[in-house]
Order: sequence, then C-alpha cells, then structure tokens
Amino acid sequence: MQDLPALHKLAFNGDVYISFDVDVLDPAFAPGISHREPGGMSVRDALSHLHAIRGNIVGADIVEYNPKQDISQLTAMVCAKILKEVLGVMLAGPTR
Repeated sequence: MQDLPALHKLAFNGDVYISFDVDVLDPAFAPGISHREPGGMSVRDALSHLHAIRGNIVGADIVEYNPKQDISQLTAMVCAKILKEVLGVMLAGPTR
C-alpha cells in the first residue's frame, strides 16, 4: 500500500481481464468478506485505480464477497458500484 498510487503502471498493450478482489477494501467499506484486514483501500482509491487502467478490457469478475458476513448489505452495494464502473470502463473502450 505504501507504493500506491502506482497508476502509471496500469497501461497494457493487449487485452485485459480484471479480477477485483473485494477484500482489498478496508472492512469499514466492505465488511462482507471472509477475512477482514484493517488498513485496506477505500472505495474511492479502488475506483481511481480501475479508471486508470489503459488497455482493452475484455472481461472481469468480482471475488471474495461473503453475503453471510454482509449484514447491512453494504458490501453488496459496493460490489454493484464496482461492477457498474467496470462496465462503464469496458463500454468506453481502449481508446479512452
């Protein structure tokens, strides 16, 4: 985390597949994960990194969401936001 943001390293020449691991987020923003570790990214930080990706995004997934731990459905809302932003980046295409 101390080397972030490293946004300049997110440029790729080919196709890109994004696997978003929800437990990178601080549990304050995403409590619905199996292994909570304080000190993670904020949602805003994660979205900044997502929007910095340069390349042809061809697919994505969101992993490590645990609905049994997501009592308030906060993490579900965060996952929906991440999904919406990934789709937006994909629709914008590689020339953005």
